[in-house]
Amino acid sequence: MTQATAIDTSLKIGFIGLGNLGEPLCNSLIQAGFSVTVTDLDQRHAGRLLKGGARWSADVAGVCADADVVITVLPSPAVSRKVMEGPGGVLASLRRGGVWIEMSTTDMDDLKRLAAIAEERGIATLECPVTGGVHLAGSGEITVLVGGEKPVFEQVEPILSTMGGEIIYMGEIGCASVVKVVTNMLAFIHLVAAGEAMMLPAKYGVDPDATYRAIRASSGNSFVHETESQLILSGSYNVKFTMDLACKDLGLVNNIAEKLGVPLELGGLTQQIFRRARGLYGSEAQSPEVARLLEKACNLELRADGYPSELVA
Repeated sequence: MTQATAIDTSLKIGFIGLGNLGEPLCNSLIQAGFSVTVTDLDQRHAGRLLKGGARWSADVAGVCADADVVITVLPSPAVSRKVMEGPGGVLASLRRGGVWIEMSTTDMDDLKRLAAIAEERGIATLECPVTGGVHLAGSGEITVLVGGEKPVFEQVEPILSTMGGEIIYMGEIGCASVVKVVTNMLAFIHLVAAGEAMMLPAKYGVDPDATYRAIRASSGNSFVHETESQLILSGSYNVKFTMDLACKDLGLVNNIAEKLGVPLELGGLTQQIFRRARGLYGSEAQSPEVARLLEKACNLELRADGYPSELVA
């Protein structure tokens, strides 16, 4: 029997951002034995982590004080800028020789700008956005895309391997960001398409459960259909990913495409659809609620018995 390789937990970690994604990622580090100091706008988000041995800091500077590595998982480029550049921010507080790991889905140009400032101050940067679904963060199976200098990646790979399953090195800073927003764009396109694909048979009179199973076993299947379609059929829609985040990510990918001169016809149309859904259902509505647009238009809810209210790994 092959023995599991011991993880070097000697690196001290600061963790900023304990939302639906950040909290379970951070918990994996704590469970593995890393020394972690955390902060968030709401200390209640740190409850499980503090019980597990994490230390709390009331501010970013405190998180950075003894850290070798600082990880940020934040909801928007604006918040990332504030955390990095604000008074007592990461760039002013993390020691020379430290590493900043940005796991947020953020603006690529802004990330490059912040990485350049970090480099001037002797701080290395890795972009490490994750993909595969928030529900996989808690089990350590989420995929991590890595951009930055390879020696830096190799230095902190034990940290990334603790949080994620498949760790894919993409290249220099920017490469991971581009691929990350493309994966999200595909997920949102698939979500709209899955809703349409289930609605047409439902209007004809086919049991939505039978339709779900037929699509899952067909050439038209997708990861999104296997997972998020279940949340539509249960009526919960709760994928732990808001409409506001979906619109942010679609905006990021379409901005990159415009700069590169790549026409994203489906991406652009999907962005319009999600903006309309956000306008109707609110910023905090769940991204699968985009299907409600079709349900309203057809005066028919897509529902079937036995489907879960949330996803588990």
